[in-house]
Amino acid sequence: MGLIRDEEAVLSVLGIGGHKCHLLTFGMEAFEREGDILIGGIFPLHSHQSSDVVSIAFTERPNPTSCHRSVQRQRILPNNSSSEIAKDSFVRVGQNSNLSLWFYKLIQTMVYAVEELNQDPTILPNVTLGFQIFDSCQTVSRALLGTMRFLTGQQKAIPNFRCQRHPLLAGIIAESGIVESRTIARLLDLNRYPQISYFPTGPVTSDGSQFLSFFRTVPSNKFQALGLARLVLHFSWTWIGLLGENSEYGKQGVEVVREQIVKSSACVAFLHMLPLSPNTENTLTVVQTIAESQARVIVAFCGIEVLTVLDQLYEHGVEGRVWLYSESMSHIIIFSNRKALQMLDGSLAVVSHKEKVPGLKDFILRLHPSSSPEDVFIQEFWSNVFNCQWNTSSGEGTDSTHRCTGQESLENGMNSFLSMPGFGLAFSVHNAVYAIAHALHSMAQKEFRGPKKIGNKNRVETHGFKPWKLLQYLRKVSFKNKAGEEVSFDEHGDLPAVLDIFNTRFLPEGNFRIAPVGRIAFSPSRNKELEINESAILWAGGGTKAPVSVCTPNCPRGYHRAHLSHRATCCFDCIPCADGEMANQTDSSICIRCPEDQWPNEGQTRCLPKRELFLSFHEPLGASLAGTSVCGSFLPVLILALFVAHRDTPLVRANSRELSYLLLSGLTVSFLSCLLFLGRPTRSTCLLRPVVFGLNFSLCLSCLLAKTLLVVTAFKATNPGSHMKQWLNSRVPRAVVLWGCLPQFLLCSVWLAVSPPSPEKDTYSIPQAVTLLCDKGSQAAFWAMLAYLALLAGFSLAGAFLARNLPDAFNEAWLICFSLLGCLGVWLAFIPVYLTAKGWYESATAAFAILGSSAALLSGMFFPKCYILLLHPELNTKGYFMRKGKGSAI
Repeated sequence: MGLIRDEEAVLSVLGIGGHKCHLLTFGMEAFEREGDILIGGIFPLHSHQSSDVVSIAFTERPNPTSCHRSVQRQRILPNNSSSEIAKDSFVRVGQNSNLSLWFYKLIQTMVYAVEELNQDPTILPNVTLGFQIFDSCQTVSRALLGTMRFLTGQQKAIPNFRCQRHPLLAGIIAESGIVESRTIARLLDLNRYPQISYFPTGPVTSDGSQFLSFFRTVPSNKFQALGLARLVLHFSWTWIGLLGENSEYGKQGVEVVREQIVKSSACVAFLHMLPLSPNTENTLTVVQTIAESQARVIVAFCGIEVLTVLDQLYEHGVEGRVWLYSESMSHIIIFSNRKALQMLDGSLAVVSHKEKVPGLKDFILRLHPSSSPEDVFIQEFWSNVFNCQWNTSSGEGTDSTHRCTGQESLENGMNSFLSMPGFGLAFSVHNAVYAIAHALHSMAQKEFRGPKKIGNKNRVETHGFKPWKLLQYLRKVSFKNKAGEEVSFDEHGDLPAVLDIFNTRFLPEGNFRIAPVGRIAFSPSRNKELEINESAILWAGGGTKAPVSVCTPNCPRGYHRAHLSHRATCCFDCIPCADGEMANQTDSSICIRCPEDQWPNEGQTRCLPKRELFLSFHEPLGASLAGTSVCGSFLPVLILALFVAHRDTPLVRANSRELSYLLLSGLTVSFLSCLLFLGRPTRSTCLLRPVVFGLNFSLCLSCLLAKTLLVVTAFKATNPGSHMKQWLNSRVPRAVVLWGCLPQFLLCSVWLAVSPPSPEKDTYSIPQAVTLLCDKGSQAAFWAMLAYLALLAGFSLAGAFLARNLPDAFNEAWLICFSLLGCLGVWLAFIPVYLTAKGWYESATAAFAILGSSAALLSGMFFPKCYILLLHPELNTKGYFMRKGKGSAI
């Protein structure tokens, strides 16, 4: 027996003995109101001092985490940020309680929403909603304890057990901190109880498989980051600086902004993460980076730690920066730091949209401890607001407080509660309560059809009300709240975000003003719709034109970007477009090549039709050639007239005057044929050029060949017994001329029939112009024509050279030889130049060659004779020629 008693004592010490079915824990008071269905609520109404936890030695049973009344100035976590709560966190200082008036307002918002729903006959008729509201004291342990008590229904929680069937549990509205919200979500996710958070905006999880029962009625920080990136893209800023606080809140925000702007071809000039406890070295590094950077726009996703940076920027005289900052940074307004606020002049803030809950303020103003006995927090709230002691029997009144009379009223306007910021964020709690109610209503209509209410005991036993069934209806819930805003949840459990854009202005008199200038709506129907009144924005210095923030100024039209491998893609050089290319837009990445028949203008900003080039009559060269051609054609005509006038003289009659007439006529046509190479090429001129040139020169060279044959024949005919006299009649020269021209005629006919010359546009020889010229058609026919002319000239030159010293008084051989040498010299010079000439220079070269060769033939053959005819007519006698004897008389 003694052994048994000793064993029981040991088990008792170890806590194993007895019949306890719960873990050792502590009770927790709650603000409760009965109903058929309960909604839980957890709010950090009080704060605590974490230093007490460190003193626990576990040598005795530890005390529960308490909510101390000693007040200290606290910093609200950035991922829970709101300008309203930030201000409220400092209202606590100097009061006789650390109760948060702001969170008490949220508690009363939940009470107000439940009362509204109970009075609404269209939502959950015949069902009364109740609630249990717990104070987490901004600690994870108390938040978990309140959750366990709500789930188990016991002051001392029995995990995984609920020891009473009624009332039913719909879900919990909790919590304000992201850490507390995650912790509660892990517990509720085990049994799929819905949780709607009303305040944390930070990332809950990156894994979609966790927290499937978690929802929230405040926009995620991700939407603020997307909103800031949307503004960057709207104003075409491409060189951006990023600042974030070194926390989960800052890291997520900066990463989302960076990802979005890089995706849209903007670049990050610098990125700095500010420590939560700023130090001088880090601050000066950030300030130096901002001062040296060309980025004029800085996106800040941080909290009040940016104050030191702004102060140092002011001290270093760094101005002209535009700040785009998230909601948590807007809290620095409450510090009234003139230097910091002055640095934010002309900046833009993106904050979540807030509306006041209709009727909530009147409801709160009617509060009184005597009318709300179940409210376990109202007496402390009353004492806090009116600086009095409600519980007078406790004897805790001091010199600084007095007893509450009960006659105080929130409606008299003489209390700190009414001087606090508005009721904007209260809608997140109101929406959360209504979301659960609408989900319950949809569930009641589909799961529990019939006249009985879903809270009926028999109905529950029959159908088994399960909280996890409520989740599918909560995910599909969609309604409009009292402000007319759409309330629904996306696949991540978030509401469609609506963000307000505010322009911060530092007025000359030292006041700091925030003016609304736009809104960004994130919803399935409107995507990322941006509404902004740019004319209402006052940038730094009072200007209304948005500043420019780029690494490299815009490349003007006519230039293109040239990116450097060692620099960011937004940093580039502006390179002029190459010849034949243009850029008609600023910041062109490439230049566009103009079509074949076009060429860029001087600035290379657009393509214009290419100017047409041809040997025009109006150009100096064309006019000179035309004048020379016409004037040159008069000389053969004058000489012909002179020869006709002296046709019976020995000089003219020598070597067939008919050939001389024919040669002079051919030379006249030859001079005039030069005109065919001038002016715009047409089909007619292109066809006439080779025919006139080839046939006319064949005629001239055939005449010279006939003259050469006459010289040789005349000499042979003087020999005794020679039969050559029969070749001295007029039919022989004509036959020579005819047969000399016939092959050229046949060649030109075949040429024109098979592959005739035609007008052509050359767009390559001179890139900036279109050269109009005549395509030769058949190159073989062209060179065959020249070869035939060379053959005729060669025969004539050879015969004339051999007959130059024949003893004939009428010998023209030396004149023929001289003129052909001049003609061949011109053509030998013409061929290489012609082969290398491009465009209209080709026509000019041909015209020079025709004029030169015609002048050589004319001057070599007829100028000496004209000299005698005009200046020395006494030499033009038969007697003179006969006296010359041997040698060439002419």
